[in-house]
Amino acid sequence: MGMNETTTSQIYDLWSRIYDRTFGALVDHRYHRALEQMQLKSGDRVLDIGVGTGLMLRCYRQDVTVVGIDLSAGMLAKAARKCREDHLSHCQLVRGDAMMPPFPDRTFDHVMVSHALTVVSDPARLLDWAGRLVRPGGRIVLSNHFQSTYRVIASLEKLLNPLFMKIGWRSDLALEDVLDGVDLEVDYSFRLQLLDVWQIVVLRRATPSSIKNQANIEPTVTGTPLAMGNH
Repeated sequence: MGMNETTTSQIYDLWSRIYDRTFGALVDHRYHRALEQMQLKSGDRVLDIGVGTGLMLRCYRQDVTVVGIDLSAGMLAKAARKCREDHLSHCQLVRGDAMMPPFPDRTFDHVMVSHALTVVSDPARLLDWAGRLVRPGGRIVLSNHFQSTYRVIASLEKLLNPLFMKIGWRSDLALEDVLDGVDLEVDYSFRLQLLDVWQIVVLRRATPSSIKNQANIEPTVTGTPLAMGNH
């Protein structure tokens, strides 16, 4: 059994009470590094999927427009408070399902997906939507935990997955499985530390030439607006 949006939303409504003091402290520096990969320019529009309590909103430059989407009302309430207190007039919050986002195709210059892939029921569908929403040349930046490529660690992550799912995320999601069948390709990826459990991955829309090249490679076995910042 996989993740369930209704249950996960309820879990994160509870998490919202302590999220900033616990998990937020662990990922704050990753937000900055992830944002650097977008190479934002003045006037850019960014979609932040899984915006949560809005910890990343303070990191965006103020001459871009940021739209944050999340399914948890509790998390968004915290984000809305940050927008008001920090006068983040360039930020808008939307409560909605990231797998059915209420935006036309090619609405955004870049898309940020921070710690969201492992909390949804269909991460490939989420990335498919991200690919549709980003404009040509735009980047989709992921900051997430993915299943280890080391067999022993991966086995442990699979074993512990039922426990992690009870508290709001899965630990057995492999990046290659998510990208399989999605018209996106990895530009590059890195970890901040050698033993870091989180990874930053930069994706771009697959080009016809790259799709053709991949086809020739032998397979291997291995919402509604909730709050504006100027309220």
